[in-house]
Amino acid sequence: MKERRIGYIILVSIMIIVITISINIVNLSMVNVVAYTWGSRGTMVQQIQQKLIEWGYYNKEVDGVYGYDTWYAVKTFQQKNNILADGIVGNATLSKMGIFSGNVAYAATEKGNLYTWGSTGEKVKEIQRKLKEWDYYNGGIDGDYGYNTWLAVRKFQGKNGLKVDGIAGGNTLEKIGIRTSAKTSKSSAGNVSRDVNILAAAIHGEARGEPYEGMVAVGAVILNRTKSGKFPSTVAGVIYQPGAFDAVDDGQINLAPGKQAISAAKDALSGWDPSSGCIYYWNPATATSKWIWSRDIVAKIGNHYFGK
Repeated sequence: MKERRIGYIILVSIMIIVITISINIVNLSMVNVVAYTWGSRGTMVQQIQQKLIEWGYYNKEVDGVYGYDTWYAVKTFQQKNNILADGIVGNATLSKMGIFSGNVAYAATEKGNLYTWGSTGEKVKEIQRKLKEWDYYNGGIDGDYGYNTWLAVRKFQGKNGLKVDGIAGGNTLEKIGIRTSAKTSKSSAGNVSRDVNILAAAIHGEARGEPYEGMVAVGAVILNRTKSGKFPSTVAGVIYQPGAFDAVDDGQINLAPGKQAISAAKDALSGWDPSSGCIYYWNPATATSKWIWSRDIVAKIGNHYFGK
């Protein structure tokens, strides 16, 4: 009789838990908030698991299946962060985890020029295509911003001095080499200003100490690449193409450019091209690539050869 009473109490307790979870999910849905809990599956669950691993709450496989281990890890996370410990990942928990969402539903859809987990469409395909070209991404070009795309974006951000959050926002898109349509009313002036700044930073990192003509020539090579069809079509895209420039690899791109570099960038953007249309340059004293010597040398300015 005692055992039967205990069994009845356990059954009632389970029913109360199930009813509580159901009520919470219904309440969340009424305010257009997506909740993730036991039984949920998909890329958002993978991101939740990945975040929990990073912070030491979860040590199982990132499989996108919200089971007991994920539920328990979420409850522990909630307890440690003063959130209602119900094992349900709603807006408060997602926000505390640092998982961005583009709308009230915390479903990580796109908002303006922000793309992240759950975003879909042509812009996501463009992001995937760029990342694949530069060996950060090896998945399909499917327009679905899932776990692999998110990881690739994080890797790109880490390599290029950006905030590593897996969100393709304005700064990340610019460094990837993708133009955005926001603020079109002043896009012309804004693009010119951004191009001057980033081109000057590249010139400063690659050619400071060179003759002024050589600094302009380095800027011209970068601009020539944007028009060649063999390289990314934006200044930022060319500069941040993996392995293209030592100044990016060693971090000198992040140094503040001097007045000469800024002036050289403006001259290059105005059309001065001392390289005569070249798309390559190298220092013969430090170049390690044998292939570069197969290029036709057009000019030598300071310590650099310029070739096509």
